[in-house]
Amino acid sequence: MYTSTRNYKIFLYTLLLCFTACSAPPDQLLQALHAVDAKPLPAGHYVVIPNQGCEGCISTAEDFVKRNYTRFPQAKYIFTRVQSIKLLRIKLGNEVMNNSRVLIDSNNMIHYPEQGKDIYPMIVTIKGNAIKGITYQSPGSDGLAELLRE
Repeated sequence: MYTSTRNYKIFLYTLLLCFTACSAPPDQLLQALHAVDAKPLPAGHYVVIPNQGCEGCISTAEDFVKRNYTRFPQAKYIFTRVQSIKLLRIKLGNEVMNNSRVLIDSNNMIHYPEQGKDIYPMIVTIKGNAIKGITYQSPGSDGLAELLRE
């Protein structure tokens, strides 16, 4: 009896540890954004676009960046998990890639706070140097529309 109760408690602690260790809290995300961006936004939006994941969602976000990278001065675009900067440059063009609002997370420092969402572009809203909201560009959510409303 003692052994099974003890094993059960160990199992529960291990499970709890996995859940807390596998999700990046917003403070870690903010630190990663600041590490990638030499001039962090005190207020505005970061659009974090992964190289792999929901193909249609990522293509939509890449097209959004190409059409709007100069339109929103309070927005920056970060490409993460990039396997080939050369291919990304071909997709977006030199003008977009050389803009100060387009950043590359070359060290893959940005980790998504919600498991399973890392396949979607993530829109992080910053106010007062803190994260105030996170939305995603996914089949069920049009996070980029938030930028268009401003």
